[in-house]
Amino acid sequence: MSTSTPEREVDAVVIGAGFSGLYMNHRLRDELGMTVQVYEAGDGVGGTWYWNRYPGARCDSESYMYCFSFDTDLMQQWEWSGKYPEQPEILRYLNHVADRFDLRRNIRFNTRVTAAHYDEAINRSHVATDNGDKVTAKFVITAIGCLSSGQVPNIPGRETSEAIPTTPVRGPTRASTSPASPSESSAPDRAACSRFR
Repeated sequence: MSTSTPEREVDAVVIGAGFSGLYMNHRLRDELGMTVQVYEAGDGVGGTWYWNRYPGARCDSESYMYCFSFDTDLMQQWEWSGKYPEQPEILRYLNHVADRFDLRRNIRFNTRVTAAHYDEAINRSHVATDNGDKVTAKFVITAIGCLSSGQVPNIPGRETSEAIPTTPVRGPTRASTSPASPSESSAPDRAACSRFR
């Protein structure tokens, strides 16, 4: 006799814990009173700003535009260090938001959604993950972002090039000791970066 993990029911599943995923978690859970399960592949919040840690990564929008507007106190209390914030500061901001609104309590980190199938008979989606979670949800929100997966162009000789990649690079920083998987690119070292400044 085989045993299977029973499906848990939630109102909404959110995939990703970057800007969009954190906002959807707050909005659905805290403002609309829904039960929400967030799944995040990384071991922390931040989305694009968690994954893309290459030297010089920064926002191309002015900092006053690059923040949540759903809470006036949050907007007034957070002070950006400059006009165009860099990746570590944006990641600190997102961690601050997650802490301030207790958003981590219903986020499953290090978990990838592997399947989501809509069932017309029950008007819900069946969602499965790589660690065995099975849930049904009325709503499935994909908040994975457009920069969550780097696309390295197939340019002849790129494997032997010493140039810094111009696509998102996943790699560890001093702030995190959780490196990307061995199959993923790692960030270039500082000596390599100084040659291109």
